Amino acid sequence: MTEDGPVRAYVYWDYSCPFSYVASHRLRRLADERPLQVHWRPFEVHPGLPEEGIPARELGYGPDQWSRLLDSVAGMAEEEGLELDVPDFVPRTSVPLQAALFAADLGAGDFDRLHESLFRAFFVDGRNIGRRETVLEVAESAGVDAEGLERALEDERYADELRHVHAETDRYDIDGTPTVLFGRHKVVGAAPMDVLREAVDRAASGEPGEEQPGAPSPAGEDGD
Repeated sequence: MTEDGPVRAYVYWDYSCPFSYVASHRLRRLADERPLQVHWRPFEVHPGLPEEGIPARELGYGPDQWSRLLDSVAGMAEEEGLELDVPDFVPRTSVPLQAALFAADLGAGDFDRLHESLFRAFFVDGRNIGRRETVLEVAESAGVDAEGLERALEDERYADELRHVHAETDRYDIDGTPTVLFGRHKVVGAAPMDVLREAVDRAASGEPGEEQPGAPSPAGEDGD
Protein backbone atom coordinates (compact mmCIF):
# COMPACT_ATOMS: atom_id res chain seq x y z
CA MET A 1 0.00 0.00 0.00
CA THR A 2 1.24 3.47 -0.88
CA GLU A 3 0.87 6.56 1.29
CA ASP A 4 -2.19 7.40 -0.84
CA GLY A 5 -3.81 3.98 -0.36
CA PRO A 6 -3.83 0.79 -2.46
CA VAL A 7 -1.71 0.53 -5.59
CA ARG A 8 -3.73 1.27 -8.69
CA ALA A 9 -3.47 -1.16 -11.58
CA TYR A 10 -4.70 0.03 -14.99
CA VAL A 11 -5.48 -3.03 -17.10
CA TYR A 12 -5.78 -2.70 -20.88
CA TRP A 13 -7.60 -5.75 -22.20
CA ASP A 14 -9.66 -7.03 -25.13
CA TYR A 15 -12.24 -9.82 -25.15
CA SER A 16 -10.69 -11.35 -28.28
CA CYS A 17 -7.37 -11.87 -26.46
CA PRO A 18 -6.92 -15.23 -24.69
CA PHE A 19 -3.98 -13.84 -22.72
CA SER A 20 -6.32 -11.13 -21.36
CA TYR A 21 -8.61 -13.93 -20.15
CA VAL A 22 -5.74 -15.52 -18.22
CA ALA A 23 -4.41 -12.17 -16.96
CA SER A 24 -7.86 -11.21 -15.67
CA HIS A 25 -7.88 -14.20 -13.35
CA ARG A 26 -4.31 -13.64 -12.21
CA LEU A 27 -5.02 -10.02 -11.38
CA ARG A 28 -8.02 -10.99 -9.30
CA ARG A 29 -5.82 -13.40 -7.37
CA LEU A 30 -3.28 -10.62 -6.93
CA ALA A 31 -5.96 -8.29 -5.57
CA ASP A 32 -6.73 -10.91 -2.92
CA GLU A 33 -3.06 -10.93 -1.87
CA ARG A 34 -2.07 -7.27 -2.08
CA PRO A 35 -3.74 -3.87 -1.44
CA LEU A 36 -4.67 -3.31 -5.09
CA GLN A 37 -7.33 -1.32 -6.88
CA VAL A 38 -7.93 -2.62 -10.41
CA HIS A 39 -9.16 -0.25 -13.12
CA TRP A 40 -10.25 -1.96 -16.33
CA ARG A 41 -9.45 -0.08 -19.55
CA PRO A 42 -11.18 -1.60 -22.62
CA PHE A 43 -8.80 -1.59 -25.60
CA GLU A 44 -10.25 -2.65 -28.96
CA VAL A 45 -7.11 -4.09 -30.56
CA HIS A 46 -8.69 -4.73 -33.98
CA PRO A 47 -11.15 -1.88 -34.55
CA GLY A 48 -13.40 -1.84 -37.59
CA LEU A 49 -13.88 -5.59 -38.02
CA PRO A 50 -17.16 -6.77 -39.57
CA GLU A 51 -19.85 -8.07 -37.22
CA GLU A 52 -19.11 -11.66 -38.20
CA GLY A 53 -15.43 -11.19 -37.33
CA ILE A 54 -12.54 -12.56 -39.38
CA PRO A 55 -10.76 -15.92 -39.56
CA ALA A 56 -7.88 -16.08 -37.09
CA ARG A 57 -5.46 -16.89 -39.93
CA GLU A 58 -6.00 -13.36 -41.27
CA LEU A 59 -4.18 -11.94 -38.24
CA GLY A 60 -0.94 -12.78 -40.03
CA TYR A 61 0.36 -15.61 -37.85
CA GLY A 62 2.08 -18.49 -39.61
CA PRO A 63 0.76 -22.00 -38.81
CA ASP A 64 3.70 -22.83 -36.54
CA GLN A 65 3.54 -19.48 -34.78
CA TRP A 66 -0.22 -19.83 -34.23
CA SER A 67 0.25 -23.34 -32.88
CA ARG A 68 2.90 -22.15 -30.42
CA LEU A 69 0.65 -19.32 -29.28
CA LEU A 70 -2.22 -21.73 -28.64
CA ASP A 71 0.05 -24.12 -26.75
CA SER A 72 1.37 -21.26 -24.62
CA VAL A 73 -2.01 -19.89 -23.61
CA ALA A 74 -3.39 -23.41 -23.06
CA GLY A 75 -0.61 -24.06 -20.55
CA MET A 76 -1.36 -20.81 -18.74
CA ALA A 77 -5.08 -21.57 -18.62
CA GLU A 78 -4.39 -25.02 -17.21
CA GLU A 79 -2.26 -23.46 -14.45
CA GLU A 80 -5.17 -21.20 -13.56
CA GLY A 81 -7.76 -23.98 -13.74
CA LEU A 82 -9.55 -22.21 -16.60
CA GLU A 83 -11.53 -23.81 -19.38
CA LEU A 84 -10.22 -22.60 -22.73
CA ASP A 85 -11.00 -23.46 -26.33
CA VAL A 86 -9.70 -20.65 -28.56
CA PRO A 87 -12.05 -20.21 -31.55
CA ASP A 88 -10.66 -20.04 -35.07
CA PHE A 89 -12.10 -16.56 -35.63
CA VAL A 90 -11.56 -13.09 -34.16
CA PRO A 91 -14.74 -11.23 -33.18
CA ARG A 92 -15.41 -7.54 -33.40
CA THR A 93 -15.12 -6.35 -29.80
CA SER A 94 -16.51 -2.81 -29.81
CA VAL A 95 -19.93 -4.05 -28.63
CA PRO A 96 -18.76 -6.26 -25.72
CA LEU A 97 -16.27 -3.60 -24.60
CA GLN A 98 -19.00 -0.95 -24.56
CA ALA A 99 -21.14 -3.43 -22.63
CA ALA A 100 -18.35 -3.74 -20.05
CA LEU A 101 -18.31 0.04 -19.59
CA PHE A 102 -22.08 0.02 -19.13
CA ALA A 103 -21.82 -2.73 -16.51
CA ALA A 104 -19.02 -0.86 -14.72
CA ASP A 105 -21.33 2.12 -14.32
CA LEU A 106 -23.90 -0.17 -12.69
CA GLY A 107 -21.36 -1.37 -10.14
CA ALA A 108 -18.43 -3.68 -9.52
CA GLY A 109 -20.65 -6.75 -9.12
CA ASP A 110 -22.35 -6.23 -12.46
CA PHE A 111 -19.02 -5.62 -14.16
CA ASP A 112 -17.43 -8.72 -12.65
CA ARG A 113 -20.30 -10.98 -13.71
CA LEU A 114 -20.47 -9.65 -17.26
CA HIS A 115 -16.69 -9.54 -17.65
CA GLU A 116 -16.31 -13.23 -16.78
CA SER A 117 -19.40 -14.20 -18.78
CA LEU A 118 -18.19 -12.50 -21.96
CA PHE A 119 -14.79 -14.17 -21.72
CA ARG A 120 -16.45 -17.56 -21.20
CA ALA A 121 -18.96 -16.99 -23.99
CA PHE A 122 -16.08 -16.64 -26.43
CA PHE A 123 -13.27 -18.80 -25.05
CA VAL A 124 -15.39 -21.64 -23.64
CA ASP A 125 -18.61 -21.65 -25.68
CA GLY A 126 -17.20 -20.27 -28.95
CA ARG A 127 -19.99 -17.73 -29.36
CA ASN A 128 -19.57 -14.69 -31.57
CA ILE A 129 -19.55 -11.90 -28.99
CA GLY A 130 -19.17 -9.35 -31.79
CA ARG A 131 -22.92 -9.64 -32.40
CA ARG A 132 -25.12 -7.35 -30.37
CA GLU A 133 -27.78 -9.98 -29.82
CA THR A 134 -25.20 -12.37 -28.38
CA VAL A 135 -23.88 -9.74 -25.97
CA LEU A 136 -27.42 -8.93 -24.83
CA GLU A 137 -28.13 -12.62 -24.23
CA VAL A 138 -24.91 -12.96 -22.22
CA ALA A 139 -25.78 -9.86 -20.20
CA GLU A 140 -29.24 -11.17 -19.38
CA SER A 141 -27.82 -14.53 -18.31
CA ALA A 142 -25.29 -12.72 -16.11
CA GLY A 143 -28.02 -10.78 -14.35
CA VAL A 144 -27.09 -7.45 -15.94
CA ASP A 145 -29.77 -5.01 -17.14
CA ALA A 146 -30.06 -6.15 -20.77
CA GLU A 147 -32.76 -3.63 -21.66
CA GLY A 148 -30.67 -0.76 -20.33
CA LEU A 149 -27.63 -2.13 -22.16
CA GLU A 150 -29.55 -2.32 -25.42
CA ARG A 151 -30.51 1.36 -25.08
CA ALA A 152 -26.90 2.29 -24.30
CA LEU A 153 -25.67 0.44 -27.39
CA GLU A 154 -28.39 1.99 -29.56
CA ASP A 155 -27.37 5.53 -28.63
CA GLU A 156 -23.63 4.66 -28.62
CA ARG A 157 -23.35 6.03 -25.10
CA TYR A 158 -19.89 4.51 -24.55
CA ALA A 159 -18.41 4.80 -28.04
CA ASP A 160 -16.55 8.00 -27.19
CA GLU A 161 -15.04 6.41 -24.08
CA LEU A 162 -13.80 3.48 -26.16
CA ARG A 163 -12.13 5.93 -28.54
CA HIS A 164 -10.69 7.81 -25.56
CA VAL A 165 -9.02 4.67 -24.26
CA HIS A 166 -7.65 3.90 -27.72
CA ALA A 167 -6.03 7.35 -27.79
CA GLU A 168 -4.78 6.76 -24.27
CA THR A 169 -2.90 3.65 -25.42
CA ASP A 170 -0.94 5.80 -27.86
CA ARG A 171 0.09 8.07 -25.00
CA TYR A 172 1.34 5.15 -22.91
CA ASP A 173 2.93 3.31 -25.84
CA ILE A 174 0.57 0.35 -25.48
CA ASP A 175 0.10 -1.71 -28.61
CA GLY A 176 -1.19 -5.03 -27.33
CA THR A 177 -3.21 -6.78 -24.67
CA PRO A 178 -3.03 -7.41 -21.86
CA THR A 179 -0.92 -4.52 -20.62
CA VAL A 180 -0.99 -3.44 -16.97
CA LEU A 181 0.32 -0.19 -15.52
CA PHE A 182 1.19 -0.38 -11.83
CA GLY A 183 1.99 3.30 -11.41
CA ARG A 184 5.04 3.76 -13.63
CA HIS A 185 5.70 0.01 -13.84
CA LYS A 186 4.42 -1.56 -17.06
CA VAL A 187 3.79 -5.29 -17.37
CA VAL A 188 3.02 -6.64 -20.85
CA GLY A 189 1.34 -9.97 -21.52
CA ALA A 190 -0.11 -12.60 -19.20
CA ALA A 191 2.79 -12.35 -16.78
CA PRO A 192 3.38 -15.02 -14.12
CA MET A 193 2.17 -14.27 -10.61
CA ASP A 194 5.69 -13.62 -9.29
CA VAL A 195 6.22 -10.91 -11.92
CA LEU A 196 2.90 -9.29 -11.03
CA ARG A 197 3.68 -9.43 -7.32
CA GLU A 198 7.06 -7.82 -7.88
CA ALA A 199 5.53 -5.04 -9.98
CA VAL A 200 2.87 -4.15 -7.42
CA ASP A 201 5.38 -4.31 -4.55
CA ARG A 202 7.77 -2.00 -6.42
CA ALA A 203 4.93 0.41 -7.12
CA ALA A 204 3.87 0.31 -3.47
CA SER A 205 7.40 1.11 -2.33
CA GLY A 206 7.60 4.11 -4.65
CA GLU A 207 10.48 2.62 -6.61
CA PRO A 208 10.90 4.44 -9.93
CA GLY A 209 9.81 2.54 -13.00
CA GLU A 210 9.93 3.17 -16.71
CA GLU A 211 9.47 6.72 -17.87
CA GLN A 212 5.68 6.83 -18.18
CA PRO A 213 3.26 9.75 -18.05
CA GLY A 214 1.10 10.13 -14.97
CA ALA A 215 -1.78 7.80 -14.21
CA PRO A 216 -4.57 7.45 -16.80
CA SER A 217 -7.65 9.60 -16.40
CA PRO A 218 -10.40 8.08 -14.28
CA ALA A 219 -13.12 8.29 -16.95
CA GLY A 220 -14.89 4.97 -17.41
CA GLU A 221 -12.89 3.14 -14.77
CA ASP A 222 -14.19 0.32 -12.65
CA GLY A 223 -12.44 -0.21 -9.32
CA ASP A 224 -12.37 -3.56 -7.55
